[in-house]
Amino acid sequence: MKLLIVEDDENKRKQLQAYIRELSPDAEIVVRNSYSSGLREIVGAKHDVVLLDMTMPTYDIGVDEDGGRPQHYAGRSILQQMQRRSIIRPVIIVTQFDVFGEGGERLTRHQLDDQLRADHPSIYLGTVYYNPAIDGWKSELRLLLSSLLDKARAM
Repeated sequence: MKLLIVEDDENKRKQLQAYIRELSPDAEIVVRNSYSSGLREIVGAKHDVVLLDMTMPTYDIGVDEDGGRPQHYAGRSILQQMQRRSIIRPVIIVTQFDVFGEGGERLTRHQLDDQLRADHPSIYLGTVYYNPAIDGWKSELRLLLSSLLDKARAM
């Protein structure tokens, strides 16, 4: 199984990678850290599943790059780009936030989940609420990944 993680938080990314290794030791894990590098990877390579953060910087943060303007709905934008380009791959949002955006753009995690299910039914599998202090996210993620892992094991 080839899995892409698009995540800017180093601790969350490491926790996701470690848990994926527990579930599927043979998994090939590719990591990208921002909206732009994540989208480039999705467009340029095939993955069996994408784990996608919702809020992330526009560009990879580096010595000479501050990441640009943070995007509250970067994950939703990537899903829109995938749909526009007819890229059909299962996507799971993994987020630490319960509320996204500001003002009139503000959505709860549940509202966003409903919106993504309606807008991207062919690729969006669901949202996992990640809390580093509680392991509940692991069972949520395992449940969403289970059919994909079963297919990979059968091959």
